[in-house]
Amino acid sequence: MREKETQNRKYKLLVVDDEPFISDSMKELFETELGDIFEVFNCYHPKKALQIFEYRLPNLVVSDVKMPKMTGIEMAEKMRKIKPDVHVLFLSGYDEFELVYSAIKQNADDYILKTEGDATILAAVRKMAELIRHENLFMEEYESSQNKITYMEPVFKQQALVHILDGSIVSTEDFDKVMADLENPLPVKGQLLLLIGSLKEKVSQKLQENILETVEQMLYKAWDEKKIGYIHKVMYRDSFVWMLETGEEELSGLLFVTVLDIQKIIQQKLSLQMRFVIAENGVLWKELNRKYNDLWYEMQGQVLNEDNSVVMENRKEDAAEKFNGESVEVERIFCALTEKISLLEKILSQENFEDFCIVQEEILQVLENSRRHSMYALELYYSLGNMLVSYINRKNIRMELASRIQLVELFDPGAFETWKEAADYIRKLVQVMKELHEITDQNTQITINEKIKAYILSHLSEELSLTVIGQVMGFNPVYLSRVFKQYEHISIRDYIEKQRIELGMRLIKNSRLKIYEVAEVCGYQNPAYFIKIFKEHYGITPQECRKNKM
Repeated sequence: MREKETQNRKYKLLVVDDEPFISDSMKELFETELGDIFEVFNCYHPKKALQIFEYRLPNLVVSDVKMPKMTGIEMAEKMRKIKPDVHVLFLSGYDEFELVYSAIKQNADDYILKTEGDATILAAVRKMAELIRHENLFMEEYESSQNKITYMEPVFKQQALVHILDGSIVSTEDFDKVMADLENPLPVKGQLLLLIGSLKEKVSQKLQENILETVEQMLYKAWDEKKIGYIHKVMYRDSFVWMLETGEEELSGLLFVTVLDIQKIIQQKLSLQMRFVIAENGVLWKELNRKYNDLWYEMQGQVLNEDNSVVMENRKEDAAEKFNGESVEVERIFCALTEKISLLEKILSQENFEDFCIVQEEILQVLENSRRHSMYALELYYSLGNMLVSYINRKNIRMELASRIQLVELFDPGAFETWKEAADYIRKLVQVMKELHEITDQNTQITINEKIKAYILSHLSEELSLTVIGQVMGFNPVYLSRVFKQYEHISIRDYIEKQRIELGMRLIKNSRLKIYEVAEVCGYQNPAYFIKIFKEHYGITPQECRKNKM
C-alpha cells in the first residue's frame, strides 16, 4: 500500500535557464509529458531560483550550466545546503562539457547535452523520478522499521542464530531443541543463501537493527515468495547477516543488482559506506558456520571500488572443477585473448576500423557468452574500455561522441544486465567512432549554423518553425536556437524574417508578380501581414516601393 502511495505522489521539478524561451519551453515539455509525475516550476535567474527552491523544496532541478552572475554549479551548491538530497540534472552545450564533467564529479546527478533531443532529456528526467521514488520508499521503510523493532523476533532467536554461525550448535538434537519454540525457525533441510554486510563506520545498536529490518523489507519487495520464502537476520561479529530461505538456484546472481541499488541508497540517504558479499549458493544450516567464514574472508580479500563494494563469492576449487562459475578451459581462453587486445591496440592506432571490427568481434563473442559475474569477463571489458578511452582522448572526440551515444556505460559495466548488452554497447560505440572518422577523412562536416541557413534560404516559401528545422537537422530545437543566436547574434526567427523580406524587396523591384504572389513566395500566407512587416523594415509599403522604382 505504501509503495502504491509513493508511486502516485507528485514530485516537484524546477527548471532554471537564463533564456526565457528555453526555460518556458522546458516547463511546457515537462508539464505535457511528465505532468502526472512532477509539479513543474521555472524561472530565468539563479537568484530567483534559490528563492523558489527555499519555498517549494523541489526534488529535482533541471538547470543550464552557464548563467550570468551565478553558474548552475554554484547555484546547485547553495541548494544542497538547503536540501541535501536534491537531485540536479544539468543541460549543456558542447563548449560546456569539461565544466559539467567537473560538476558531475562534485555535486550533480547527471548531465545531458542539448544536442540529444527531447526524448533523451525526458528519459533522463524519468530516470531521476524513479530514483527519487526508490529513495522515498527506502526512507519510508527505514522509518517504519523503527516502529517494528519492538515486534521483532525474541532475543533468544538472535542468540540461537549467533550460536549456529559460530559453530556452537552442530548436532541435529541441539538444533531441534533450539528451534522448537521459535515462531519462524531455520529450516531443517531447506537451503539458506547468505548475504553479509559490513559498515566502515561504527554505528549504534538501534541503527544496526533498523538497517537489518530495512534491507530485509527491500529484498521482500524486490523478489516474490517463489524466490525468497523467508529471511532470517542477525548481527554477528559486527557484520550484518541475512539468511534467505530459497529454492531458486540462480538467486545469487539475481540479487547482485538489487543489492547494488540498496547499497547506493544507504550511502545517499544514511551517508554510510556499506560493503556486501553474496554467497554463490545456498547451504544447509549445518554449513552456515563454514559458509559465513568463507564469505567473511572473501569480503576482506576482494574490496572492489574502495570501501564501497558488492562482492560475489569466488569459490576456489580443484582444477577439474569450475572457478567463479567457469572452467579452467575458460580461464585459458581469456588469457589467450590478451594477445588479441594488443593486436587491437595496434590496429586502432592505424585507424583501420574494418580490420579492427573483425578482430574485435572474436573478443566480443567470448565476452557475451560469459557468466554474469565472471571476473575474467570484467577484466576483458575494462581492457577494451581503456583502449577505446585512450583513442577517444588522443583524437579529442569525446564531445562529438557524447552527442551521439552515452559514454557513462563505458566506465560502468554494472549498467548492463548481461555481458551481451555490454558487447552490443561496445559494437555500437565503435561504429559511431568509425562514422566520425569517415566524416573527418572526407572533410564533409558542415557547421550547424551553415546547415540551418542553407535550409532556410532554400525553403523560404514553406513552413519554417523551430520544430520543423529541428526535425530536419536532427537536433533539439531549443539547442539549435541557442547555438544559432550565439554565433550569428540574431535569432532563427529574426533571420528567417530578414531573409524573407529581403527576397520580397528583390521580387518587388525585379519581377511583375502581384503583391499577394510575392507574399506567398516569401512564405507569408497573409498579404496584409507581409505588407506590415515590409513597411517595418523599409519604411514604405511594397506598392510604394514598386511605384518609386517606376
